[in-house]
Amino acid sequence: MKMMSRCRLQRPLCSVYLAAHSRARLRFRYASKYLDCRHTSNSSSTDNSHVKDNIYTIPNALSLSRIILSPVVAYSIINGQHTTALALFGIAGFTDFLDGQIARRFPSQRSLLGSIIDPIGDKLLMGMSTISVWYTGLMPSWLLCIILGRDIILLTGGLAVKYQSLEKFTLKGLFNVTDGTIEVKPGWHGKLNMCLQLGAVIACLSAPIWSLQDSPYFHNYLILTGVMGVYSLVQYILTYRNVMGKVRSKPAWMDESKKT
Repeated sequence: MKMMSRCRLQRPLCSVYLAAHSRARLRFRYASKYLDCRHTSNSSSTDNSHVKDNIYTIPNALSLSRIILSPVVAYSIINGQHTTALALFGIAGFTDFLDGQIARRFPSQRSLLGSIIDPIGDKLLMGMSTISVWYTGLMPSWLLCIILGRDIILLTGGLAVKYQSLEKFTLKGLFNVTDGTIEVKPGWHGKLNMCLQLGAVIACLSAPIWSLQDSPYFHNYLILTGVMGVYSLVQYILTYRNVMGKVRSKPAWMDESKKT
């Protein structure tokens, strides 16, 4: 069994919490004072040993309902049913909060499937809702580019870091949710940015209902959301640079292949 190696960076770090749209989620947990980079072999990965492959759980049902509601919300927005879309978006958002609370308080309700479909449901709901409000002219194009561009860059950066940290390259290993190879804990800007993005979608849906399109508060809020999105993205990029400087320059599996 290989020994676990750690590298710590003594500086405040941002949050990285990425959801892959295929089989798995790249999970980057959060640290307020240092970055803890861990490289472990598959045999030593026991962090998620408590997670059971029980698909019949309440959080899984709530996550599945969020996935189902996402296209319904988008359809309602595109067809001008803003009140219905706003209500459904609120219900879907509440299921996200509820399934997280249940999974944290009741270990028997945790599952590997839940760790996969929960972030997928989040991304589908936010992605489809954001694109729909932009398509109907309720959200400016520049804000859509910031929100989607940020997610794409985060996902790409997360995959790059995971690729560098692999002991042996396989697609399964690259998207393995049970291998917490790199862990980074969240800063305030990541949480604030997510709240502002949720609020931006709600504000855009509320604008035609209460005639807020010409309100300076509405436009200032969208500007604040965009500025915060750019700021958090810059923090993530700086964190990726630090992480990539701490992990090996070449993946271990590539070095081993040359020896053989």
